[in-house]
Amino acid sequence: MKKITFTLLFCAAIVKVSFSQHFLDRYTQGITPMHKFFQQYTDSTIIVEYQVEGYTPKYRILTKTNDIVNSYYYEPLDTTWQKISSVEVKKNTPLILWHMISNKKVLFKDMPADINIFFNLAPMLPDTLKKIWKDILKLKPWNLEDEKIFGYGCKNVEDPVTSENRPDIIHLITKKEIKSLFFRSPSYFEKLCPGNKNRQAINSINEIFYKNFPKFKGVYY
Repeated sequence: MKKITFTLLFCAAIVKVSFSQHFLDRYTQGITPMHKFFQQYTDSTIIVEYQVEGYTPKYRILTKTNDIVNSYYYEPLDTTWQKISSVEVKKNTPLILWHMISNKKVLFKDMPADINIFFNLAPMLPDTLKKIWKDILKLKPWNLEDEKIFGYGCKNVEDPVTSENRPDIIHLITKKEIKSLFFRSPSYFEKLCPGNKNRQAINSINEIFYKNFPKFKGVYY
């Protein structure tokens, strides 16, 4: 009986890990050329990734090299049809040509982030940037553990709603490693079962980035 119980628990653990990885793969492009660029050319970098299923990831970026802190954002936003109606273009374009142009235009959605036309400076005063960096370091981001370590949801607390929505993803970059942390609905679960120091820290980091960085031009954040 004990052997059967152990086997069932082991299988359940595998299913949970597989589900979590599948969920993660849906929502992130992982380590991109942009991440590797900052690993090569900065001392430390913090990247917050914003993603909704079906959309291209957006990023807010904070870097530190020596005593200099810089801020950037990455938003792959298609603006090529803004001054003209795509309906009019389609109506006056041969069908095959239209489909080929459309396919080429949306290819950027599947391209991993890099230093390109979608990468921009997020201008802030040097003193403001240093304070932001200092405030984030107080939360000890490089010491945080995500739900791959402490588990998804709340132990012994039933989730009353479907909480599988936008994940919170943060990438911590140094010369030695790129550490990616993954949280599902940390604000929601902190309210449902308060006290998780890791969720509290990621919520605070998200708030710092959201308050200080410019709004994205797209549909969210």
